[in-house]
Amino acid sequence: MEKLFAGFSGNAPTVVSSYEAITRREFYDGELISETGDFSGVDLEKALSSPLSITRITTRTELSFRRGPQHIRKNRVGLRVLWFALTGSIRIVRATGTTEIPAGKAGFLDSSVPFSASLKRSPDGHHSSYQVIIPPDLFMSHLHEAERLTEPFSLDTREGHAVRELLEVLAKYGDRLGEKTAELMSHSLLEATADHLRNSGIEMPRRQKLVDRRLSDIENYIKMNLADPELSYDKVAISCGISPRYLCFLLKANNTSFSELVWKNRMPKARDWLISPKTRDYPIHEIAYMSGFKSAAHFSRMFKATYGMPPREYRAQNSGDGQLANHSAHEFVRFTHVENRQAA
Repeated sequence: MEKLFAGFSGNAPTVVSSYEAITRREFYDGELISETGDFSGVDLEKALSSPLSITRITTRTELSFRRGPQHIRKNRVGLRVLWFALTGSIRIVRATGTTEIPAGKAGFLDSSVPFSASLKRSPDGHHSSYQVIIPPDLFMSHLHEAERLTEPFSLDTREGHAVRELLEVLAKYGDRLGEKTAELMSHSLLEATADHLRNSGIEMPRRQKLVDRRLSDIENYIKMNLADPELSYDKVAISCGISPRYLCFLLKANNTSFSELVWKNRMPKARDWLISPKTRDYPIHEIAYMSGFKSAAHFSRMFKATYGMPPREYRAQNSGDGQLANHSAHEFVRFTHVENRQAA
């Protein structure tokens, strides 16, 4: 396989720029993040470039790749990724929720929808996976029924075994295959995947309406920017490439409000940070800033309005056993109304 990138220690911005230049050329626009700032254990190897792009990723560093609305507006490629986890796992965060593809399973990713993908290491400290980049026309020709499938799927069927064998052959010999052979085998890989999905009883979600997709983009942007104290109605509209008026229409069409979208995600996150073993020793004001509040006082008022007690008292009652307190829909609606009145 062709070596695309061999990670190295050094100036982090230089390494990130080098990697992101490759992703723009080989995959799609986005931002790379290393939790340690070290890229010495990252390797990308290209097995095939056409008609599919097949790349093997191996890393000893936990990486995250974020593709937001601003990247999509500049680089709306519409590619699909069929991602195979070999060791470790792949955690994908989208507006529809979080999905984890464990070792031995596969899953789809749509590059036209904002997401954050994290490469998680196995217990021995390694991650390896295959990214199969599928052009839109090939995806719709072979896998249109899986257009909305976001959950990982096993390959433990006869067709699934064929998928794995075809992938391994393409990965091993792809750079030595003739154009016609590579084309036929690539189509076979996609068709075998479609056969596997159809015959394994996996339920395929229905296609979303445009309004639902737009709302998903909005929710995903909010979730990925909860720590931003300047998160606002206009900022979300601009970042998602729509007008504030259209944002208002989308929210009304779904019987929700901007405040509700923000606070239904921001408050549970703050609540979890208060009692999480990793952050329960953080001062209250730091939890407030991490959650996007401009002051600890405002955080305390809003927390009490939502959960019925100040954050310090909540932490004292729940940190010991790690239990999360439940709050009723009535309490949340009352809190949202309070916030809406203050915003007005």
